[in-house]
Amino acid sequence: MKKDIEMTPVEGVYIAFVPNRDNWQVFVINDRSEPLETVMVNASGDGKLEGVDKQTATLRFLLHDVPAKSYKPFEFLLPDSLKLSHRYWVSYYLGDRIFDKKFVYDPSMADDDLMDIPVFGSPGIVLY
Repeated sequence: MKKDIEMTPVEGVYIAFVPNRDNWQVFVINDRSEPLETVMVNASGDGKLEGVDKQTATLRFLLHDVPAKSYKPFEFLLPDSLKLSHRYWVSYYLGDRIFDKKFVYDPSMADDDLMDIPVFGSPGIVLY
């Protein structure tokens, strides 16, 4: 039964947008002391560009393992893409337990100052 399922909150795992020349690169950040195993990311986006409704394709990424205190890239975004909302559903194993969390990027975040990304050592936009 649903009441018997133990829900453990996700801690130390983030999504980060990092400026990279003419585009943005998206990373899974593992700030934990143990590796994430079988990391899967489901990505989609939508919103308005120049007054026209846009919806991205749903993309699925299998990153395999993300070592402790490290990161893995999985997607590139063009600058106009930051005008859309993005949703990332991240699932992974720690030992024999599966964890998942939804991260949401809102276009208003692009106006905020870039902050230092945990583990990465470079400025970007972090989704907690």
